[in-house]
Amino acid sequence: MSVLRSLIKYPNRVKDMQALFNKNPHLVGAENPTFLKGQNDQAVFFASIALASFGGLQVLRGFWNMSWGVGKKE
Repeated sequence: MSVLRSLIKYPNRVKDMQALFNKNPHLVGAENPTFLKGQNDQAVFFASIALASFGGLQVLRGFWNMSWGVGKKE
């Protein structure tokens, strides 16, 4: 029951997050993106970029292997 309670009754941190994003409202743009201002945002962003890059490289590797007939199971 406590797992369900922790999913439903969590503290409201909207004001804290708004204060974080509105700390300096004039610094918005490419040098200070709003999606990287959170506490764990950079780690999640770079992990997703790494995972997407790894997936893209695996797709290219598969295309290469299929075009040259390498790595077939017989």
